[in-house]
Amino acid sequence: MSYNGIGLKSAKGSSTSGHVQKSLAGRAEGRSNAKNYTARRAALKSASKSDPGKLAAVKHESMAKHLNKRKVELQVSELRDKLEDQQETDASLTDEVIDERCNALREELSQERETEEQVAKVYKARHKRLDEDGSHPHTEPKADL
Repeated sequence: MSYNGIGLKSAKGSSTSGHVQKSLAGRAEGRSNAKNYTARRAALKSASKSDPGKLAAVKHESMAKHLNKRKVELQVSELRDKLEDQQETDASLTDEVIDERCNALREELSQERETEEQVAKVYKARHKRLDEDGSHPHTEPKADL
């Protein structure tokens, strides 16, 4: 029941069959993945040390985009429900008309979101503008060299 001294002398009373399997722990393939993992981990650490808010900002930005899309789809869904309820009493509301109105609302809301994002990118907060000018009351004026 043993192979090269590995395994049980007797399987009796061990609740196993005594079968010895090859260990896959020593394979080189697994170590290369670990190296890649450690390299990725080191790159993340160095990136977070250089700009700690950058990684969080990227995650926050993608979450904000996702939430904006959800808000748009929620409003479209509410309109669709309202129109489908009206469809029972109004024969002029067909599925095509409902789809057109929903798509029009979706386009309108997405355009509004895009313009809001563009304005947000262009706009600078007052304290940032004052810091650049050097005219902020709590800072020293920047010396021209």
